[in-house]
Amino acid sequence: MEQQVANINQQIDHLLNGLGNEGLLDDQFAQLMQLQDESNPDFVAEVVELYFEDSAGKLDKLEGKLAAPTPDFNDIDQLVHQFKGSSASFGAQKLAALCVQLRDGCMKSDRQLCQALLQEVKKNFAVLKSKLEIFMQLETQRKQLMRSMQ
Repeated sequence: MEQQVANINQQIDHLLNGLGNEGLLDDQFAQLMQLQDESNPDFVAEVVELYFEDSAGKLDKLEGKLAAPTPDFNDIDQLVHQFKGSSASFGAQKLAALCVQLRDGCMKSDRQLCQALLQEVKKNFAVLKSKLEIFMQLETQRKQLMRSMQ
């Protein structure tokens, strides 16, 4: 069983290193992982779930606001600013960088640019989400093995 835990840890490290190499996650996520311990074993899973729920809602709102006949770019910019902040805090550096570009598009009131950037944001979000879902599955397996070893 210890070998299985070691294999899962190796898979998690490989997955997270890959996300770092792709620029999807930075050291901020590693710092979040260090906050997890025996007293709060589900901390990272909870943060990941909250980030994805919150982000999906913001992306849906952004899409709706950009589709309006006359988009309120100040309103859109505020929402993008919130998403950028949560992404940066989470460690999703590529998403945060795309939000900076999207905010520039809002400043120019360029709907076409904003819509193109929003699609790029959504694509990167989907990639990050799918890979972190694998991470969550591995974390669950690791915890189950650890419990059965006690």
